[in-house]
Amino acid sequence: MKTQTSPFEMMRQRPFDRPHSFLERISDKVGWNRFFLREGKRPHIRVDADMLVSPVHGAVAEIQSLAASDRIRGKRRAGATEWYTFEEIIHESEGREEFEGGLCFNLYLAPWNLHYVLFPVDMTVTEISYHPAFCRPIWCMKSGEIKNERLNLRGRMANGVPIIVVLVGSMLVSGVECVAEAGDSYSRGALLGGFKFGSTVLVLLPRDAVEPVVQVKQRILLGEPLGRFIEK
Repeated sequence: MKTQTSPFEMMRQRPFDRPHSFLERISDKVGWNRFFLREGKRPHIRVDADMLVSPVHGAVAEIQSLAASDRIRGKRRAGATEWYTFEEIIHESEGREEFEGGLCFNLYLAPWNLHYVLFPVDMTVTEISYHPAFCRPIWCMKSGEIKNERLNLRGRMANGVPIIVVLVGSMLVSGVECVAEAGDSYSRGALLGGFKFGSTVLVLLPRDAVEPVVQVKQRILLGEPLGRFIEK
């Protein structure tokens, strides 16, 4: 069997156009980022075709309702609840009506998790946008999920249903990478990109598109089911 190219090597061969910090360059040189983007055990996705699968190795931090015209409730931190809007999640306003009442799967990657990201569905990428920013540590500052560096990947499934995958950087090295290209179609489980150090991935879908099959705080592996698509 032919050996697969590791996610780290694929991202080196197709570098994403963004600023690279001094810490990131040092981390690349000494090999820390190679560890985070190591191959690991590549999943064999054997779930039904009507399932949304996890694009990451990590844990389900939240499953949020997308009230685009109102404020979305986040976790309680230091006794206070943080709130934010659809626009703050993706740093863009396009699509707020289309995603009104939908769901957002918030997936957290700890430092020991694999840090590459797969496509959660078969989809055609329609737009990729990168939003640079200073990165706060997400594990202790919930606001980092809406203020940190992020990459938005918008697309549509074969049935026309839209989907947004958001890669959010974390403190220190951060380093959001993407090997996908707008206009191309990708199979569920194909390599999308990844990060260096800690990170979060958000998967957004419109109302009545998917029913969750996971629970908050549940650990999840690459390719395991997140939700089942609702037949219409």
